[in-house]
Amino acid sequence: MIYTVAVRELCEFTAKQGDLDLRFTPAPTALEGIAGHAVAAARRGKGYRAEVALSGSYQTLRVRGRADGYDPEAQRVDEVKTFKGRLDRQPASHRHLHWAQAKVYGWLLCQQEQLAHIDVALVYFDIGTQQETVLTEHCTADDLRQHFEAQCQRFLAWATQQVAHRVARDTALGALAFPFGGFRTGQRTLAEAVYKAATAGRCLLAQAPTGIGKTMGTLFPLLKAAPAQRIDKVFFLAAKTSGRQTALDALTRLARSDEHVPGLPLRVLELVARDKACEYPGNACHGESCPLARDFYDRLPAAREAAVSVAVEHGNAGGTPLHQAQVRDVALQHQVCPYYLSQELARWADVVVGDYNYYFDLGGLLHGLAQANGWR
Repeated sequence: MIYTVAVRELCEFTAKQGDLDLRFTPAPTALEGIAGHAVAAARRGKGYRAEVALSGSYQTLRVRGRADGYDPEAQRVDEVKTFKGRLDRQPASHRHLHWAQAKVYGWLLCQQEQLAHIDVALVYFDIGTQQETVLTEHCTADDLRQHFEAQCQRFLAWATQQVAHRVARDTALGALAFPFGGFRTGQRTLAEAVYKAATAGRCLLAQAPTGIGKTMGTLFPLLKAAPAQRIDKVFFLAAKTSGRQTALDALTRLARSDEHVPGLPLRVLELVARDKACEYPGNACHGESCPLARDFYDRLPAAREAAVSVAVEHGNAGGTPLHQAQVRDVALQHQVCPYYLSQELARWADVVVGDYNYYFDLGGLLHGLAQANGWR
């Protein structure tokens, strides 16, 4: 089975290193970023190609993405990064990640255009001044191929694990039974409407009275539809903590509902606000101030693996969501920030329960991840 991963997702998994460091902020909004990319592209020559779709393969991995720009005459690929503030304050770890992404695009372009060499450029576009800082490196196709394969090798074991999890998850969801003897009045109608909307790829706006079991009547049909419709993730977003807790309780009940499906292999993650997850509220989010930010990305792989293992163990025991308390336990065992560990785990969860601002805010984490990775 082929596992498809976006270039950005691949490099964020393999090339991040060192401290968690939020000093180079605030980052541009999504709209500012789009506008900045458009301005940078408009300044290039007539033959310049923007948003070049690329893909490549390595063993069972398919890597896809869009290079920000390619100048065939100069034989140069551009990776455009918008920013605010002073570029000289950018952490070295950020620059390292940007080069990793740019060089993956460089190899994919060399492969597509049959190039022996190419210039790889990081184009830093200042949102405030509209000025560009361009860093260029001349690379051979062979060097870029080796870089690409090194990133893929680091990701391959995790990808294989994700494929196995997806197969087990979808098999179990196909056999999932409704956890109660029957539906309440109005609950079946709601569940049928949700299922039909999911299978048709349509939006559904539903209004229902209190007491019919809206949470279960929504989650159950969505999960049942997931295997056939290749739904990657379900986001359950609510305005109040009580609504999120109801969803977590319903998911626990679903996982324990069928004796023929022992331990539903469903990764359920609870996202909470930063002020509720922060262990050092008086410290800034960088390694010189917070001990849990220090070497965050170096310690993240082990913490991520442990958290996913905890989710699997709970699933085999009857299905317990990965509540923030469990995320915190794993994070502190590995000396990483619980809040940012939970944000990382959102990439690998099947169901995410959190505040609606995680998706509908202009800088919403879940919206950004869904767009970047093409999740269904």
